[in-house]
Amino acid sequence: MKKILLPVVLAGALFALDKPLSQQELNSVIKASVIYPQLSQAMKKGDIKLKGTKKDGFYIIEVKTPRGKGLIYITADKKYTIIGRVISNQTKKPLMPDFPKNTEIIKKGVMFTFGQGNKEIYLVTDPECPFCRMMEQQKKDILKKNYKVHVILYPLSFHKNAKAMSYYVLAGKTDKERAKRMNEVLSGSTAWKNYHPTPEEKSKFDKELALGKKAVEELGARGTPSVFDENFNQIDWPKIGDKK
Repeated sequence: MKKILLPVVLAGALFALDKPLSQQELNSVIKASVIYPQLSQAMKKGDIKLKGTKKDGFYIIEVKTPRGKGLIYITADKKYTIIGRVISNQTKKPLMPDFPKNTEIIKKGVMFTFGQGNKEIYLVTDPECPFCRMMEQQKKDILKKNYKVHVILYPLSFHKNAKAMSYYVLAGKTDKERAKRMNEVLSGSTAWKNYHPTPEEKSKFDKELALGKKAVEELGARGTPSVFDENFNQIDWPKIGDKK
């Protein structure tokens, strides 16, 4: 994780972020696309929201729906629409927009923090996700020693026990207790099955999870686990702790 040492460097990093298209520019770009009729209908119904930017010869349109976000690429000459990922031959990574993030929304979605390190990261995780359990097994000690980890619980709808597990974790009164409960669940404990929250507790926890969902949307996380650095840039979690 890069440390920002000078205000000038920080300013440069901020200006390096992709500039969102104006509404007029966005309308012009999407009207050129073959899928404009479907987008237009969904926009009129309020089912989707769009924002876009221009980067490396493409217009990148972010489509936000109640189920999450997706990307559409339109070539700079507006002749072609690409539905799927555009991979850079240089970086070998998908071409992604880098819109400025609303830090307030993200921080409100954090449910607890653990770790003694001086490097901050944000972790989007689902208690029932097998890959999250894999990350727990492989990176637990590294995370605790080297990072301050801000956790955002994101129970996926197709994991039938994820919300009940999340309630169990959120029942912890302190960060330390929540982190302990999360560790228990990811390690295979079934103690969560014996916890039955009251309607009032469920309501409170659901409000926290709703804030977490907004944070996930703002981060642009597309699965669990997803890890982001202090500047909200995504990190490839298997490489956490690797020596450079």
